[in-house]
Amino acid sequence: MKIKCMENIKILIVDDHNLIVEAWTNILNAVEGYEVCGSCDTAEEALTLTHRYRPDVVLMDINLKGGTGFDATSNIMNQIPKTKVIGLSIHDDLSIVKKIFSKGAKGYLTKNSSKTELIASIKKVYNNEVFVCDEIKDRFFNSALNEDENSAKKDLTSKEIDIIRYISKGMTSKEIGDILKISHRTVETHRHNILKKLDIPNSAQLTSWAKDKGYA
Repeated sequence: MKIKCMENIKILIVDDHNLIVEAWTNILNAVEGYEVCGSCDTAEEALTLTHRYRPDVVLMDINLKGGTGFDATSNIMNQIPKTKVIGLSIHDDLSIVKKIFSKGAKGYLTKNSSKTELIASIKKVYNNEVFVCDEIKDRFFNSALNEDENSAKKDLTSKEIDIIRYISKGMTSKEIGDILKISHRTVETHRHNILKKLDIPNSAQLTSWAKDKGYA
């Protein structure tokens, strides 16, 4: 019989498929340092058992009886924020992945994920790292990167975009000010704000960024 140590990672499984719960319980309980402390199949029970057992990690199915994994995750994060949640689904739809992360989850697995990924994901999120399974990892992080870039574009004002274009042409603040009929000090202020918004250190790198994004 396997003897559990006092510092096991406690895991709660929330899923409405009994075979999955049983299989994952057997897999995880066989790993040294891991312990499945309970399981349930509803959003309401997920919150109740998280309060009762104080698991370190909750494996949270998206589709549950009497609610969704989104709701359950949000409730857990609001009430027991130290608990880490890993979203689970048969789907590889990025909108689902982004939504469970927006509710506070730190990881995501599809039900095609391997035993190795299951075990690794728990250790990762327990250690405050983000985990996304290999099946969707590249698409997820590429999408997140593009969203960040698009957000930065949306935050720029039309005047700032004009100034970026003039900077990319090598124009001085005085020359830009003359064209826009503003003082060179105002242009300098805009320069500073643009670099800060885009988290770019200098005008040379701003010019490179502008060319990549089609502003130059």
